[in-house]
Amino acid sequence: MRTLFLLIISLFCWSGLVQANDTITITNGTKFIITHHKHGSVSPAPGDIIKMKLKKYSPDGILQFSTEMLDATEGVDMTLHNNALPGDILDVFLKLKPGEKATAFVPVWVADKDENMKTAQEFYKYEIELVSFVTHEELKEQQTSLLAELRVEQKETFDKMVQMLSPVYKLTYQKDGLYILKTDARKVKKKERIRSKEEIKVHYLLQLFPDMKELDNSYKRGEPFTLKVDDEQVIKGWDLALMQLKKGDKAILLIPSWLGYGFTGSGRDIGPNTPLYFEVQILD
Repeated sequence: MRTLFLLIISLFCWSGLVQANDTITITNGTKFIITHHKHGSVSPAPGDIIKMKLKKYSPDGILQFSTEMLDATEGVDMTLHNNALPGDILDVFLKLKPGEKATAFVPVWVADKDENMKTAQEFYKYEIELVSFVTHEELKEQQTSLLAELRVEQKETFDKMVQMLSPVYKLTYQKDGLYILKTDARKVKKKERIRSKEEIKVHYLLQLFPDMKELDNSYKRGEPFTLKVDDEQVIKGWDLALMQLKKGDKAILLIPSWLGYGFTGSGRDIGPNTPLYFEVQILD
């Protein structure tokens, strides 16, 4: 009877229903325990894009950050770059398989990249889950296919907006999905246009398709935005559009997602693949 009992326990352990939580130590003293195991799949590699969930606790046990704070119930996407200092939490994700969970203890000096804290012997605690991952090549194929669909969808959306605004605004520029509309249909002469690296001040209103929710409005704040054009200080759609305008111009910019915040979006308010509506006024 005892032999049969041990055999059953052994089979359960082998199948993953029961699993010993052995502590694994990696570079620079980082330790982790896999608390939920998966079998029959592979781990990600540097350069892969993972979807993960994470909670980070201070050495005193206080929750400092959680992906749940980002309203990302399904997890957030992150590229597994090579760490500047080995042993950070990214290295733990490299040891997991999709569906696995772990508790990790990373030295504070490793996570904060501060060797002056080596003697403190303090650890951040992480509770993590590797939800899934795709390779860089797989993601590129997915994005190429998705971009083709987005180009069709967003062109239809913008064309409808142009038609709706046509009694007052005229389409003066259209390239790579970017639309510029003005009340004055006359094209800006090249010598009048804002130059690359020129510093300007712009008032703007930002609304998001499809519900046209107002997200930002410098007019209400009474503070125009100062920027250097074509200097990667703003989204690509702005840099391209502003160099088609001149000081004093007022215009509507319809910016496709690939010239805006792309496949990832920005923060809580701008979701992935969101086209943008701007009203801009370039101050003299």
